[in-house]
Amino acid sequence: MAKTAVDRTPAESRDADADPLWNRPDRPKRPRRLSTAVSEELVRRIVAGEYPVGTLLPPEPQLVAEFEVSRPVAREAVKYLEAAGLVTIRQGDGTAVRARPWWNLTDPTVLRIALALNVDERMRGDAVALRLHLELSLLEEAAPLMTDEDLREMQASVERMDTATSLEDLTAADLAFHQVYQSRAGNLLTGGIVHLLVAEMPPPGRVFADPRASYDKANVQHRAIYDALREGRFDDAKTALRAHVTEMWM
Repeated sequence: MAKTAVDRTPAESRDADADPLWNRPDRPKRPRRLSTAVSEELVRRIVAGEYPVGTLLPPEPQLVAEFEVSRPVAREAVKYLEAAGLVTIRQGDGTAVRARPWWNLTDPTVLRIALALNVDERMRGDAVALRLHLELSLLEEAAPLMTDEDLREMQASVERMDTATSLEDLTAADLAFHQVYQSRAGNLLTGGIVHLLVAEMPPPGRVFADPRASYDKANVQHRAIYDALREGRFDDAKTALRAHVTEMWM
């Protein structure tokens, strides 16, 4: 039996450059609901411009046939697109793709796909710049409040990264390092936006190709941040963080 768009692997349904949408070795694999699989593929098509602004999505019977799902599943997938601001449903007229300013880029799926496809060839750069701005503000808030326990946790994360062998373990240690000062800052809104950006931004291809080399370089910068915080050199800590985020993610 031929595979549908729902159950094809990323390599079978998209070219290698688009694989980061789903093929994330740094993330545990989880089964997806049928409606989620359908909606993610439709989001990809909209963000990629395969369904241009103002055009109508295929009608429900066509989606049912293409994805080999039930009508309720297809309907749920389209409702998700509407909630994410990607389409507007007009009774009797169909489902039309909305202009980009209406898209909800705080929706994790929309953000992840927009970043992976690098919409307008600047989405990733804009996201890294935003993350850097917010991370620096969190570090500035946290630096004078850091405790000895905070510093021990940061040091432990650095040491774990030195010995980790899998991309998943390296990523976990990296996240734990940054989580210390993000939590100490106590700014839930800024921290939440940073977490969203980090969670949904695919790492550069070089990280997948050689995780050890990428994180060895990152850990030099982690140590510079840690040492500066421990010694009260807060401006130096910010300089090291700026270099880390820029070089690791661009």
